[in-house]
Amino acid sequence: MFTVFKGIKPHIQSLNPVNLILLMLVACSVLQANPLHAATQPSTNNNIFGDWVINTPERITLLQLNRNSSYLHLELNLTTPQDSVAEWGRLDLQSTDAHFIPSYSNNAQQGLVAYQFEHPQLNMMLTSQSLQLALAIDTNADSIADEQHYYNLTTNQSVYGVWHQLSTPALSSLVLLDNGYYAMVNINLHQDPQANEHVTHLQWGRFELHQNQLTLEPVFNSHPQHTSNLPSDIPSMIYQPSKQQLTLSFNVDKGNLTDHLLLFKR
Repeated sequence: MFTVFKGIKPHIQSLNPVNLILLMLVACSVLQANPLHAATQPSTNNNIFGDWVINTPERITLLQLNRNSSYLHLELNLTTPQDSVAEWGRLDLQSTDAHFIPSYSNNAQQGLVAYQFEHPQLNMMLTSQSLQLALAIDTNADSIADEQHYYNLTTNQSVYGVWHQLSTPALSSLVLLDNGYYAMVNINLHQDPQANEHVTHLQWGRFELHQNQLTLEPVFNSHPQHTSNLPSDIPSMIYQPSKQQLTLSFNVDKGNLTDHLLLFKR
């Protein structure tokens, strides 16, 4: 589902020098193994794959687990937006034992990256039953779960769900949740500071959908000078269920009659 260019090393922000070296070593090993194009790992728990969400008044957490061994983790902090997280990497799954190997995080003080450094003996287990995913966390390897988080399967119909943009050198994903929140994450695999149009950032907020018109009300943007190239009003949104595609059509320049098209796919 994600596109990776061989030989490109991801960049990891917001880390101190020691942690940066450690995480860069991990990221390099991830790319050398080419995990995002690896075959599905043997597992007795195949029902964990999909888009999972936790909704609370304080936080919305989304975890996408893909059969190509990649994952996308988002935390939309509704009380302190600056603590929001966009994280992407590789999932190493052995039976129910889960190891999240991050390639990028915009906020290494939060999210799954933080657990890696705070708890060196960390163990995680993923199990699913019906429409619920359980993440059990053992922080000190004593076989006792110190934390348990329960995710619900996201609504993945009509325009709701997780969409990935095509034809871009970045990992660009649009999330439309049925509770009226959206997120746009753009992770630049090149990390070229000159490629401003593909700068890594996370934007999220509220949205309203009237027929085929989408209105966005941003709450948080990690790089305010970049707004994912999305205007606040998108007059045309075309959903094609047979192709599992979503197309956003709008004018970048109001004086230009040529529509700008963004194509997304599940």
